Amino acid sequence: MSNFTEKIIEHAYEYAKDLLRDTGAIYPFGAFIGREGNVHPLEFDYDKKNMPTNEKVIEALTKYCREEMEKGNILAYGLTYEAAVQLKKDGDFIDTFAIDIVTGEDEELPVYYYPYSINENKEVEFKEPFAVKRS
Repeated sequence: MSNFTEKIIEHAYEYAKDLLRDTGAIYPFGAFIGREGNVHPLEFDYDKKNMPTNEKVIEALTKYCREEMEKGNILAYGLTYEAAVQLKKDGDFIDTFAIDIVTGEDEELPVYYYPYSINENKEVEFKEPFAVKRS
């Protein structure tokens, strides 16, 4: 795992945990590595009255990051969003948040998943993370 990947995962994981504990949900967000090698948070600016769908936010963040990477302004980026994952055929879906990372160093990284559950007292329990290779 590259240094860029580790930095993005560390930032995204901590921020996602805070969001889940504070709000019980995760609205898509990103993080990128600037030319100086530091992690910078990235969120979609929206009007709370006209909140876009998660898909629109992910699309906009992806477009921005790709363009900035092509210009050489960023070295890597990761997008974090909620995802329901089915681990076994005919099994139940589990709640996770995914961290999807793109770097100039690695051709294709897996998508990293962080399962969680929220109990009736609104306490968040984090479970063992896993990664899935892209098909």
